Amino acid sequence: MFGGISPAAMAQQYDPFDRLGMLQGSDNPFGRDRNVGVSERPRPAYNAVPIKAGSLQIMPQLVTKLDLDDNIYALQTPRSNDEILLFRPRLSIGRPSPNMAWSIAGEYEGTRYLQHSSENTNDYAVQGSARYTIRRDTILDLRLLQSRDSEERASPDSLTGIVRPNRFYRSEAFGELSHSFNRLRLRGTLDYERRNYLDNRDAAGNEIDQDFRDHSTLTGSMIVEYGLSPSFAVFTAASANSRDYRTRIGPVPARDSSGYELALGANFDVGHLMRGSLRLGYLEQDYKDPLFNDVNGLLVRGELAYFVTPLVTLTAKIDRNVSETGVIEAAGYVRTAASFRADYELLRNLILRAEVGNEHRNFVGADRRDNRFTGDLSATYLISPRWSLQMSLDHRGQNSSGLLSGRDFSENRLSIGAVLKGL
Repeated sequence: MFGGISPAAMAQQYDPFDRLGMLQGSDNPFGRDRNVGVSERPRPAYNAVPIKAGSLQIMPQLVTKLDLDDNIYALQTPRSNDEILLFRPRLSIGRPSPNMAWSIAGEYEGTRYLQHSSENTNDYAVQGSARYTIRRDTILDLRLLQSRDSEERASPDSLTGIVRPNRFYRSEAFGELSHSFNRLRLRGTLDYERRNYLDNRDAAGNEIDQDFRDHSTLTGSMIVEYGLSPSFAVFTAASANSRDYRTRIGPVPARDSSGYELALGANFDVGHLMRGSLRLGYLEQDYKDPLFNDVNGLLVRGELAYFVTPLVTLTAKIDRNVSETGVIEAAGYVRTAASFRADYELLRNLILRAEVGNEHRNFVGADRRDNRFTGDLSATYLISPRWSLQMSLDHRGQNSSGLLSGRDFSENRLSIGAVLKGL
């Protein structure tokens, strides 16, 4: 919203359920009269202006950032600190149209550690998307993505003792067909994703195998949304997936599996000062090889926003799901996360944010449990439509228990950055 300098969103996998059970004040198919939070509020005076070339719109962007990190390897001991420079240029070219709109975008992200050059990364993402309005109420969305990504050291799938961050390539093709009539909207999606992880090495030069993580995933889903009244809407969703892993030779077989997800939910207004959304569901993932335990569990996703004043928004979230893992002994993990955030518009162009969160991971088929706490303070200063500044102070800590416990660590990072966007 503010031209921030968070990690690149373009290289993240698209989840058709992301908008279910989460508040989307600016994406409302039924015209409900929702409040607008501080982070959602439009600020036309600070919107970046694209370069126009005929019917095309060209939007350049450059993010520069300096991070001060007191524990770059995410270890209890020894702790290593460093200063990190980030450089992220991005260019998008699009053609807006009521009938056939399309865009292509390319982004590069380079990080340079001033003292530990082995941690340097060079990542990129190239994306193309199109929206075709077949009829007024029928829309087809398509997206293609190719990226190279680096896995952060604090990830539960990142081993200690590796000489550099894990790297992987990702390819994705996604399509969605939606149709609306009256207060009913139907959405069908199909997504194909393929990941290829590069092997790593330890300090002694021994190869650390990552091929067991290579896989492709095909997911299809159907979502039905219905607005019962101006203040209440319900939805139901179902999806099925097939996950194919590279054939394995050795003690750990491939993690081929198939599964499904079912969910029911609603989003609603509570008076004039609160807005809420809740999704409840069930997930099951069945693994082909008996070495891995099947994964199943309750899915919960909820969010409640309280508009204290037009300048202050409080937001609480909870999310419980089952995720894949790179921990070789486990089939996956049940993730339960909760957070609380406060947004404050101190000035029209100065937005302050404070957020705390806790995440618990319970690994399936392995005696390991991780508990992680995060805290964040940030300020965004909008100078003009072209320029914005941001400063943040982040803390995260993790405790891990069990016979196969992971790492315990704490980490603090101070970030100062600038964004140049548009003309």
